[in-house]
Amino acid sequence: MAESLELEFDRLTPDGMGSAPMPEAAGRVALAWGVLPGERARVLPIRRQKGALLCRLVEVLRESPDRVAPREDHYLSCSPWQVMRYDAQIEAKRRVLEELFPSMPLERFAAAETVWGYRNKMEFSFTEREGRLQLAFHERGHSLRKLPLPEGCQLASAAMNAAALEVVAWLEKRGISSSTLKSLIVRGSRASGQVIIGLYVMDENFPAAELGLERSAGWAVYYSDPLSPASVETRLLGRRGADHLVERVAGLDLAWPLEGFFQNHVEVFSLAVEEIRRHVPETGRIVELYSGVGTIGLLLRDKAEEILAVESNEAAAAWAERNRREARAENYHPRAARAELCAEEFLLPSDVVVVDPPRAGLHPRLVEALVRARPRRIIYLSCNPANQTRDAAMLGATYRPLALVGFDFYPQTPHVESLLVLERMAQKD
Repeated sequence: MAESLELEFDRLTPDGMGSAPMPEAAGRVALAWGVLPGERARVLPIRRQKGALLCRLVEVLRESPDRVAPREDHYLSCSPWQVMRYDAQIEAKRRVLEELFPSMPLERFAAAETVWGYRNKMEFSFTEREGRLQLAFHERGHSLRKLPLPEGCQLASAAMNAAALEVVAWLEKRGISSSTLKSLIVRGSRASGQVIIGLYVMDENFPAAELGLERSAGWAVYYSDPLSPASVETRLLGRRGADHLVERVAGLDLAWPLEGFFQNHVEVFSLAVEEIRRHVPETGRIVELYSGVGTIGLLLRDKAEEILAVESNEAAAAWAERNRREARAENYHPRAARAELCAEEFLLPSDVVVVDPPRAGLHPRLVEALVRARPRRIIYLSCNPANQTRDAAMLGATYRPLALVGFDFYPQTPHVESLLVLERMAQKD
């Protein structure tokens, strides 16, 4: 068994872990969640990874003035920065962007007013403790260990937690074991307060027709292949009530389904939309890539004669069409297609291109297509600023940075959202 170490932690890594130099190994560091800069802590080594020693926090021996008591025992699983004062969280996230973009001044970092109960999606697992079925999260760093959540999670709204606990009570009353359950997805609307749920089970004979719930506007039960760890539908076993929610962003109602994607912190996302609008001139044609259910493009409908919205997920593109009809946006045209495979077709001609890609960032083919198409302006919202930096560097011979703004979509966590505005440079003779 490895012996514990007492170390001085001097910084946070870009992904939010405490980092301490290893005295006996030059250039080596120990990393641990839940430790802040300036703290001395006892940690237990777990394994080595990429030249670093990953550790588990045992005890904080000297506390940082930025430390606060966490609200939840399971905080490392859902929000490892619960132990940090919120103003210190914002300052740490600001520094991440300043280090990633050293030559680009950060205009501002938009903090959140709501720092608890802000999420509109939670994915719970299940476990059993003392013979009782409970919601659970996987322990960070140990995918096979689960931590019970007797009251849900404080990142979710009270309505979402109540709906999740009602499902647990129903399952327990019928003697359903956690071994036949995969996960519970709970989604909530800030605008309406409504909740919908998706229960993923590994028993094809699960009694879905008997499920009766009062705290959710709609539910679906899916059989999900036990051989896959992911909560994906293999077969629909039953559905009742609403299959979607409606959220209001910047005065526009947008519908989105249980299985779809919607930005998690609606209030902060609204600030990001305002910032995007500030940098979009009235123009002829906007192309929106990774457009989802239309959350950004439809909010720009008054800025252009035509908006082409490209989304690889066909179901999301169909919801974007539905939202277009509800908004009566005749100039908004959603298309189901993979941007990296046919970007040339969509980008020529275009004045402004708006991208909000997944964490992987922009595909190299898409970057090449943007360089060839040369739109006047690229507006890039990112949930992974490190990859955004990479993409900006590949565009650097054609585009110069115009603005950089940070947003705290995920309080109590180290995740950072950033908006980078790029402007085309004049061509050299």
